[in-house]
Amino acid sequence: MSNDISGTVADRQRSRAGRRAAVPDPAGQIAPPRQRRPALAALALLLIVGGALVAGLLAVRMDSRVPVLAASQPIEPGMQITEEHLQVVRVASEDIPVIPEEFTDEVVGAYATTRIEPGTLLTENNVSSEDPIPDGRAIVSVPLVGELAPAATVRSGDLVQVVRATSASGGTEKAEVLGTAYVLEVTEPETDDLGSSTDLPTASLLVLDQVALSVIDAAGAGEAGLAILDSGLDPDVDLEDGQ
Repeated sequence: MSNDISGTVADRQRSRAGRRAAVPDPAGQIAPPRQRRPALAALALLLIVGGALVAGLLAVRMDSRVPVLAASQPIEPGMQITEEHLQVVRVASEDIPVIPEEFTDEVVGAYATTRIEPGTLLTENNVSSEDPIPDGRAIVSVPLVGELAPAATVRSGDLVQVVRATSASGGTEKAEVLGTAYVLEVTEPETDDLGSSTDLPTASLLVLDQVALSVIDAAGAGEAGLAILDSGLDPDVDLEDGQ
């Protein structure tokens, strides 16, 4: 019987030893191979290709900029342009009627058809080879006050009636008609980073010289109003005074 017990104990010990031998040693395990993630690899490749395309487009865009003429100082309407009035800047000229640098000789001696602020690009609309002020006419600037002029609709080529709108003792007096005028150009004010501005749009008007001083006086007092009479006209349209 003791032999049976001894044999049974021995069998159990051999069985335990076998089980221990079958359990792998954690320190000796071989790490399984890392699984590849094709989705992440494809995304990384897409980002790399996309970045390269964006960089290429920016480079092409930079290369498409051309040297054009701009004003280096204020140029008043009707003033003859000199070399001192000009500077060269590089811009992308798509859909903009700019004047390339190689036409500098043609621009020198030409005339400003409206007031040109420093930094403004010279275009076919604000420069003319002919004197824009015919005999008996003058160019004046009128700020487009919202209460006195349809600032959002006044455009180059409009024929407008210029009136002086005055008020006294809290009541509005009858407006005084100063004459008719041809709109040469409407200049929008510069805005800050937030898109706002404290200035007003300004219209450059071609008027009869006998009413020019009255229009300037009304504009300086903030009393010049405009009423659109016709649109799409040429500068040689007949003008009238307020008499």
